Amino acid sequence: MDRMGSRRRVVTAIMGGGFASSLGLGALSFVLPLFGVDASLGDIWIGSAFSGYFLARLVLAPLAGMWADRFGARPVLVWASLSGVLLPLLFFLFPDPAWLLLIQFLLGISGGLIRPVSMAVIGALGHGDSMARTFGHHAALMNAAFFLGPIAGGILYFQRSFSPVMIFLCLTMAVAAALFFWLVPEGLITHVQRSMDKPVAEASNGIAGTGLFELLLAIGGRTAGVAVLLAFLPILLARNFFENPLAVGLVTSVPSLVACAGLGLFSGRFVFGNRGVQASLGMFVSAACMFFMGDSPEIWLFVALGAGVGIGRVVSVPVSMELAALSGAAQGKVFGLANGVASAGFVLGPLLAGFLAAKTVDPGYVFRVFGLVGAALCLPLAAVSLTPKIYSRKVGLGVGGMLMIALLGTGLLLQPETPEGQENLYTYGGAAMGTMFHLTLEAPSEAVADSAAEKAREVIAALQRDYDFRNRHGSIGRINLHAGGRGARVSARAYALLQHALDMGEKTNGIFDVTIGAVTVTPLYFARSEAVAEAKRELIDYRLVRMDPASRTVMLPKSGMAIDVGGIAKGAVIDGAVEVLRNNGVTAGIVEAGGDFYCFGERLWTVGIRHPRQDRLLGHIQVREKGVCGSGDYYQYVVDVHNGRPRRRHHILDIATMRSATRSVGVTVVAESAERADALATTMLIAGPDLGRSLLRKNFPHASALWVLPDLSIQVSKEFPAFER
Repeated sequence: MDRMGSRRRVVTAIMGGGFASSLGLGALSFVLPLFGVDASLGDIWIGSAFSGYFLARLVLAPLAGMWADRFGARPVLVWASLSGVLLPLLFFLFPDPAWLLLIQFLLGISGGLIRPVSMAVIGALGHGDSMARTFGHHAALMNAAFFLGPIAGGILYFQRSFSPVMIFLCLTMAVAAALFFWLVPEGLITHVQRSMDKPVAEASNGIAGTGLFELLLAIGGRTAGVAVLLAFLPILLARNFFENPLAVGLVTSVPSLVACAGLGLFSGRFVFGNRGVQASLGMFVSAACMFFMGDSPEIWLFVALGAGVGIGRVVSVPVSMELAALSGAAQGKVFGLANGVASAGFVLGPLLAGFLAAKTVDPGYVFRVFGLVGAALCLPLAAVSLTPKIYSRKVGLGVGGMLMIALLGTGLLLQPETPEGQENLYTYGGAAMGTMFHLTLEAPSEAVADSAAEKAREVIAALQRDYDFRNRHGSIGRINLHAGGRGARVSARAYALLQHALDMGEKTNGIFDVTIGAVTVTPLYFARSEAVAEAKRELIDYRLVRMDPASRTVMLPKSGMAIDVGGIAKGAVIDGAVEVLRNNGVTAGIVEAGGDFYCFGERLWTVGIRHPRQDRLLGHIQVREKGVCGSGDYYQYVVDVHNGRPRRRHHILDIATMRSATRSVGVTVVAESAERADALATTMLIAGPDLGRSLLRKNFPHASALWVLPDLSIQVSKEFPAFER
């Protein structure tokens, strides 16, 4: 070992290089979906980027391990990290979404080489009880990179430019390449003949060399659960608890934070006599906590269960990697297979979870199912670990397999029951407009409902792309791009929407004004200095917008002006989806997006109104053929101190003051269309009940509103539906 350098130096290089590369890739992975949304590339593009990355890792991980066993670890690590330096540079030559997909796939190859070979080196150099500790520290660093990568990505992407993210990835990969090149010696082969320490051999209870299959099953279940947690935990939090992105992000990070801290502090200090039992127990704890997350009624319980998931990782990860290292001499092959199975979990878990979520429109059900899957897949490992001294491994595997099948069968019984009277209703879900949308459809058959729902999804995606000001190729994005110039020709739907928006500006005396985009197109505008918004007051006036119906051209006469149809577009998209559903055989239904609805058909629908300050509903109303939309100061906000008192600054600005609206904290509007209800919800929140009632009587006789005032008292306008608490 002296010829190859000290063991500690090599392990330090491996951990440092792995952390650096994972940090850069973590930043990229966080920013990719944001970039996809900003460019309106759609869910398929975003899904393809992630699936392609992990598919590449799935294919390359086993091959990388075998190469390291045969040719040595250093060449694989150096060339993989150098490719990670060069690949991001392709983005500057070919800044196209299709090329970005290819770059992400190739980066998956790079990651698929580095991760398994790094673990194989640790396994080859490890010995005795220190092996679990070393694997634990390695896992702690990977969790730290997983936590810090999104933070770095958020900072780098703050101005919505992808270039800083790619430069950061080049730099982190360069650091990894330097560490691998200078500190990992040539000739370090990961195929080793290990004389196993007697205590470790006894502790593994026959796993070494004979239980890799069971271990890989358990690892696959664990990584599928991790992937589902990453994909659906923010959705579950936003739906059940709060919509503040910062709060969602903090709670989402709890499992990784606990795992990072626990692995860093306690790795190797709490090792049971039986490593197989410990690994399966930790995985079972994580799976059980994930199962109960699906029905957590309180946020504190949700946080506690998230911490339980992290504790399960602390218990299971180091010893499961130790067991992998003890399962054979070819460390590269072993860890290549382990990383391949892990990547398969990351590919298949979200795909299956997405299918279940779309069918049930219930993220909690997804958590319950994958909690059971994770628990079931670690049972064979537990059974084989417990039985070798009593029965043969085949008996243990048989018992574990039967228990696994029984538990998976139980999962089939967890399907949400169809409520009485709703047997002919079909539910669907998806993501759009920065939120989740849900379709509840009454149709002659499931085939009719499936077809109509798919067409509605297509329309929702197309309208989102066209209306989103962040999409430079959409109608609104093109208008803003040419502000102060010749204007832009827009789609027929966008032209009609802008006509309706300008009419709303006229009828509300400028309270509703889509040219507020001069301020709101800036990220986190409501958290910035109020002087910034005040400085743009002269750019906000809906009466300045020039529209040419003959050429369908829209022009903003002043440079710096911008249109933001966020206060009306969601309702328009809902109405567009309803139109498609009606035309494709759906007789009744609800289209809902982020708490806004349109209820159509002969059914009388009951919808809830959320409380603006508490985790509960304020009450219920019943509607038919109506749009129901809400607005409030609880969607996007920050809290600061003003004159010694806390003040909530939120995303809805009162143009009269250029500050966040204060006359009410929540409002619900019922109108003849979702588009009208959406625009009026913003207007009524700013206007408050006194001025709001006057505007409704004068210009919107078919609409009604409910206001929640700052003291949480409630006022309603005439004709608002009967309100049941």
